[in-house]
Formats: sequence, C-alpha cells, structure tokens
Amino acid sequence: MRLPVSVRRRYERLSSLPEGFLAFGDAICSFNPAYGQGMTVAAAEAVVLRDCLLKGSSQDLAQRFFAGAAKLIDVPWDIAVGADLRYPEVEGPRSAKVGFLNGYVARVHQAAVSYPAAGGVFLAVANLMAPPTRLFSPGILSRVLWSAVPTWPSARHRRASAA
Repeated sequence: MRLPVSVRRRYERLSSLPEGFLAFGDAICSFNPAYGQGMTVAAAEAVVLRDCLLKGSSQDLAQRFFAGAAKLIDVPWDIAVGADLRYPEVEGPRSAKVGFLNGYVARVHQAAVSYPAAGGVFLAVANLMAPPTRLFSPGILSRVLWSAVPTWPSARHRRASAA
C-alpha cells in the first residue's frame, strides 16, 4: 500500500474551477486501501457523472458533479475515517459521534459471535452494499444491546458465592 492514508479534496467548496476541469476517483477522495472502498466509490461517482450529464448542460457540470460526489462520499468517508480513529496512534479529531459509532461497531462485532446476521449486516455496510442505518435496525440493535448485557449471575460470581 503506497498510500496508506485517506485523503479527501473538497472541490465542491471551490467558488470557481478551471473551465473543462473535472477530477474523479482518487483525485477527489482516496481511502485507506485496507478498507477496499476506493473502486466502489469511483464506480458510484461514474453513476453520479452520468446522471449529471443526462440532467443538464455542460455549463455547470463540474459544480453539479462535485456536489453529487460529495454527498456520495460522505458515508464511506465517515466509515473509513471513523475506523482509522479507533487507533490511538492515528491523528485526528475524535468527535462524540466517532466515539459512539466505534463503540457501537465493537458491540456489533461482539454480537456477531452468537448472532451471525449482525456480522452480515456489518459487512454489507462496510462494503457499501447497505446504508449504515441498517446497523440500527430493530433486530440488529436488540442483539447488540442484548450482547452487551452481562449474564447474571456470572460463572465467576457463582464460584465466589459457593466458596
């Protein structure tokens, strides 16, 4: 991995662009390759570009495309950057949202041990096949919450009480 970092360029925030300029794929956003999201996002950007070409003139094409690509990139960007921020050696701001989501995802992994469907939903979200909200569907949420509750009395507690 020659570029083991995530980089996002916010072309949609520029007030003007050179005529005929259109960045695409990794030129807009390159993901940590460990997550395998770059090609999927680039393919989805191609769909955004197609839709922009079908819906209007080329006069404001770049602005429309960059705005659409930014919306598309938001979800996988949050997934990748949030996952990187699990590690204390990674520099970057850790918002309450990042902390909550990383804690929740850790519990999803814990729930997947006894409830494989939780693991399947996690993989679908991580592979951009399902929206992140699927991790909070009632069936998954209840399993995640249930797996976080310690069983009582625990085996250790029973042994201590018996002694």
